[in-house]
Amino acid sequence: MSKKKANEPIVDDELLETTGAEPEEHTLADPVEEELEAQAEGNADTEQENIVADLEKQLAEKDDRHLRLYAEFENYKRRNQREKLDLMETAGRKTMMALLPVLDDFDRAQKQAESDEATKQVWDSGVGLIVKKLYKSLEGQGLKPMASNGEAFDADLHEAITEIPHPEMAGKVVDTTEKGYYLNGKIIRHAKVVVGK
Repeated sequence: MSKKKANEPIVDDELLETTGAEPEEHTLADPVEEELEAQAEGNADTEQENIVADLEKQLAEKDDRHLRLYAEFENYKRRNQREKLDLMETAGRKTMMALLPVLDDFDRAQKQAESDEATKQVWDSGVGLIVKKLYKSLEGQGLKPMASNGEAFDADLHEAITEIPHPEMAGKVVDTTEKGYYLNGKIIRHAKVVVGK
């Protein structure tokens, strides 16, 4: 029997005689070609898997970046809102702090006016009404005077100027030399007080 070359047709003579069928061409399979085809098929599968994995990785990175940008934007909005509120409060606080010495002068003038009956009538009918209106307007903006006289001394609220002997008022505020004030529930000025001991 002679050796056949790869891809050379093989004809089975015996099969032809018994069946009378046309001869079928068969080629000898080249093992190297089959192996190359299998590798090419495997490489194509591996390449597709790599492409899918890369696309999934890119999608995950984009999702992560999107979530981070969204979170940063939300934080920015909250921070911006807080800064606006702080700015409004600070502007209001500065205005109120500038008005406090004027209110102190009105309080001193009222005490002086109360010492004389004629001056008290003039005060009550004129300037006193204006001062009350001013206090009411400032209260509408959140300014509230601190009540100190007769209260227990509290270092968080009061600033002690001096202590005087006063057995009945030991540890309590005997007199207020300068009123303390709250603005929207926060202390903007501590009361300067005289404490009994």
